[in-house]
Amino acid sequence: MPGGRGRIGLIVPANNAGIEYDFWMMSPKGVSVHSTRMRPSKGCEPVNVEEFEEELRFSYSLLKEISDVIVYGRTYGTHRNSNVISKVGNLIIPEEAVEKIFRVMGVNKIWIATPYPKERTLEEVNWWRSKGFQVTGYDGLGKVRGLDISNTNTFTIYRLVKRHLDQVSQAQAVYIACTALSTYEALSYLSEDLGMPVISENSAAFMESLNRLKISHRVPGIK
Repeated sequence: MPGGRGRIGLIVPANNAGIEYDFWMMSPKGVSVHSTRMRPSKGCEPVNVEEFEEELRFSYSLLKEISDVIVYGRTYGTHRNSNVISKVGNLIIPEEAVEKIFRVMGVNKIWIATPYPKERTLEEVNWWRSKGFQVTGYDGLGKVRGLDISNTNTFTIYRLVKRHLDQVSQAQAVYIACTALSTYEALSYLSEDLGMPVISENSAAFMESLNRLKISHRVPGIK
């Protein structure tokens, strides 16, 4: 039976081609992934919050019956709207899942990689600092469009991190932002080569899904 151990629901922006691949690759036998899409919003921020909530509720309703847990598969834009997302249901928010893992690990010094331009990257950096984390450094790829981000190859992500080894070595973990960025392969390479946890929003959201399902399974990059 598909999803005999657990079924993960996934709400994905229409222009995100990365998170589903990562979830499929990380899924152990007996765990299935079921997704539905939402319209992308300009700048990843909803123009009309009421319309956003209504659409999110509809997407949530499509998955609720067939899913044991549901992930809201978006990164940028959740900072200001997490209260709206939480009102809709018990959704897993990837960035919050990353924070939860860092707290459990006792990590408070991180190096941040994003696919974004400098302004967006700095928003990520400032958000983590507001949560009490020390950021040893950061860099981004200068990309804006979701599909361009999803088309980023593994070794572009790998080299983005490795070219800052002096800053990375001062951190306790590496954080890779954006659910549209497929990180499955890069996580394994980087965590092995750096000897530290390397966590993306996709890996953290998937790990939180498994934890809620009480399923034990190794996720790449998480020691």
